[in-house]
Amino acid sequence: MKTQSELYRDPNASIEERVEDLISRMTLAEKAAQVQAVSLRDSTAAEEGGIVQAVRDGISEGIGQIENTFDPRTPIESVREVNDLQRILLEETRLGVPALIGSECAHGHAGQESTILPVPIAMASSWNVELVEKAFDVAGREARARGAHEAHTPVLDLGRDPRWGRIEETLGEDTHLVTQMGLAAVSGLQGGRDGDPGSTHVISAPKHFAGYGQVVGGRNFAATPIDSLTMADEVYPPFKAVVQEAKARGMMASHCEVDGVPAHGNRRLLTDLLREKWGFNGYVVSDYNDVPRLEFFQRVAETVEDACDMALTAGMDMDLPVGAGYANLIKAIEIRPELEKELDVSVRRILSLKFELGLFENPFVDEQAVQEIVDCAEHRKVAEDIALESIVMLRNEGGILPLKKAALRKVAVVGPNADSKQVGNYTVGRSEISSFLDGIKGAAGDDLEISHARGCSIAELGWDGSQTTLSQKTLAEEEDSIEKAVALASAADVAVVCVGGTTETSREAFYVDGIKGDRATLDLLGNQLELVKRVVETGTPTVVVLQGGRPYSIPEIAGMSVALLNTFYLGQANGDALAKVLFGDCSPSGRLPVTIARSVGQLPMYYSQKRISFYKDYLDEEPGPLYPFGFGLSYTEFEYSELRLKSVQVPMSETVELSLKIRNKGACDGQEVVQVYLRDRVASVVRPDKLLVFFKKVFLEVGAETTIKIVLCPEKHMSFSGRTGERIVEKGWFDLEIGGSSVDISLRSSFELV
Repeated sequence: MKTQSELYRDPNASIEERVEDLISRMTLAEKAAQVQAVSLRDSTAAEEGGIVQAVRDGISEGIGQIENTFDPRTPIESVREVNDLQRILLEETRLGVPALIGSECAHGHAGQESTILPVPIAMASSWNVELVEKAFDVAGREARARGAHEAHTPVLDLGRDPRWGRIEETLGEDTHLVTQMGLAAVSGLQGGRDGDPGSTHVISAPKHFAGYGQVVGGRNFAATPIDSLTMADEVYPPFKAVVQEAKARGMMASHCEVDGVPAHGNRRLLTDLLREKWGFNGYVVSDYNDVPRLEFFQRVAETVEDACDMALTAGMDMDLPVGAGYANLIKAIEIRPELEKELDVSVRRILSLKFELGLFENPFVDEQAVQEIVDCAEHRKVAEDIALESIVMLRNEGGILPLKKAALRKVAVVGPNADSKQVGNYTVGRSEISSFLDGIKGAAGDDLEISHARGCSIAELGWDGSQTTLSQKTLAEEEDSIEKAVALASAADVAVVCVGGTTETSREAFYVDGIKGDRATLDLLGNQLELVKRVVETGTPTVVVLQGGRPYSIPEIAGMSVALLNTFYLGQANGDALAKVLFGDCSPSGRLPVTIARSVGQLPMYYSQKRISFYKDYLDEEPGPLYPFGFGLSYTEFEYSELRLKSVQVPMSETVELSLKIRNKGACDGQEVVQVYLRDRVASVVRPDKLLVFFKKVFLEVGAETTIKIVLCPEKHMSFSGRTGERIVEKGWFDLEIGGSSVDISLRSSFELV
């Protein structure tokens, strides 16, 4: 039995008792260390065991969190390094407080040899909530097996500006879609919806709370002028849902400001709303370097000590990645001693999580287990399943797809993305990734002759000493290469042209001056359009495969190709998944989670915009999007019928219940995404034209029919922020639109809330 003096070490004592005992023993320096982090990424001088001496010196008072321990380390190296770090903390610091280990899990755990999943915008293209949860379960399990306890994941920002380099990290443009995918991601990472990751999963810290994705001009770190009603009705709901329904235990604040107040210094946001109103029970982490940025960029703090005071008082518990702001916390407390009470609050939160995770009893990781878990056969299967369901077919004239091997002899696979192995940002590449060319060759076997030529390049990024530069080859420089690809296409029965972007030309514009990743246009870079034109002009049936981190404006290609597939980065199963769709082993079932504009001048171009007057298009552009939200074709056809409402007049205290039938009337098995949109005819404030309120992905064999039952709750699906900001539900008529996309409507009905 432990004595009272060792109560915090007693596993039989309550967490509250252990926390209070431990915090009572801490010096100010030890408490300040618990709200700071160290990063291994920038450390270079290593000693035996992989422990960096600079890091060792930096954790002499203990440390709250350790960042960047997994890249570029193998699973075994990660485990050994984490174990060594924890051993130092337990044995060489006065109180022996273990550290939280932070990680990135945007689409798989970001460490060498981890299972690489499709990027989030690709996973959202699957519209398969259950499969997305399985994918993030893979990420959570692999992260914990390597020693992580927390993941800065998922991104819940709305992806409404494709110029933004981080759109690939988002889960789409729509609030309801992002909410459902976000719930799946948090539940997968944490191993359920009870807020307890146990010993097999990690804490999820969704980001960026809140509004970060709505940056002006799609430029990272730009201002985010969002009105309060839009914040409440469209931006906040995914965050609120993951807190209240999935019990997310972490939250990462946004780089941006809300109503002029930076998120990292906004108590109304981080405490009043997040904790007191929503009931958040976890810890808030800073985005990298955003605490000191309150002083030197946003200029709402006169000194870095003032920035510390502002952030800590707002409810910012952990300063990442290296505590550059909170390193000045002791001085800030000397200036205002009352601040120590706020520090104690944050330290209690962090220590509580460490006790909940069992780190005081065993902070170490099993070397044998990590080898059995990371990239195991089961995880590879999930990666392939979700890659298959993430492919969106945008065009299929004459039913050229699926390709029929018996009718073909030669297939030309050309384009700069044909033999590339791109997987997106926030991950570590690996040799086992299949390129499109690899996948097609593997599927063709000895039945087909596969030829390949790159045709052209995309673009190259450089550095001129002060900023990122972008260089593109001229047509003259690539004429010979293009002609080689054209010759192969001319001799083939079908040409597969793989174009798009790269992880360099669509990426996060990081927090260092001059580094860029956003785009001013949505055109294909380099001579890619010319390559597609030349191949099409040969007369060979041409299938265009788009791959990149953002949707591209490609009206010419959409009009000239006989088939068009959109594949955001598909992860390690990249080429194998594409080949299965091309040759008909699987019918494409992906749907667009974003609207694709005809040109950059149409932006913003999301489907749910408010209609406040006559709708005006542009003099020099065709009306409407190139491809609408929710759109995607299949190799089969589906028929909707028999829409029935339980009641047309529904009391506001009851639910709206409806059902419909859907039948596969085509020639092959397939999946359809049933989408339900709701329009509020009259409201006290201007509302979006219509909103997605329900979706369900269903698999149907040929000739099969099923009934879909839907329940809509007025409080959840018909409420909005009124003129004074309060959440309200109003009586009146609502229109229902049901179909396979936001514009492909098969069934309509209406009901009245009374």
